[in-house]
Amino acid sequence: MKTLSVQEMNNVSGAYSWNSWTSIFSNTIEAIASATLGAAAGFAIGATIGGKHGGDGGGLLGVGAIGQGVGMVGAGVIGGIAAAIGATIIGFDKTWEYSKKFLDGLFSGTFVP
Repeated sequence: MKTLSVQEMNNVSGAYSWNSWTSIFSNTIEAIASATLGAAAGFAIGATIGGKHGGDGGGLLGVGAIGQGVGMVGAGVIGGIAAAIGATIIGFDKTWEYSKKFLDGLFSGTFVP
């Protein structure tokens, strides 16, 4: 089995090396930053989708509006948790790339929930 060089380890997204105190500290900080950014983006995406489709069942006397509110909060929490886990796995660079794509689509009007 081949031993990977430092350059090869940096090219693999989410590949963490735990061989020194410095790498342990920097990898822990990167994992926390990835999870935080992913959770924020995932919550925003989930809340947007849940808010749009939460009240699709409609109903009488404002039940659709209640469904939209519950859908927004519920989908936001689920999206935040799922994205935090995924972001920790793929690493900060890819998480930053996906978050920028989401924000670009949101601000340009091309994001369709």
